[in-house]
Amino acid sequence: MAETVRKVDYFYIETPNKPGEGARVLGVLRDAGVNLLAFTGFPSGRKVQIDFIPEDTVAFKTAAKCLGPQLR
Repeated sequence: MAETVRKVDYFYIETPNKPGEGARVLGVLRDAGVNLLAFTGFPSGRKVQIDFIPEDTVAFKTAAKCLGPQLR
């Protein structure tokens, strides 16, 4: 099996560390039809950082506008 290497874009948000927040964020992306190659989340102080590697950067950025200014 051949290995493939490609360049990808990486984004993250910091959101309150409260139940259901991750599901809300992922639901927004799901409803917009965004496919993720990978994502992860971990606590960062009193917040949570969620990292995203989208398959289509343009579609991700369009959908992420609904998430507000916390996207980086």
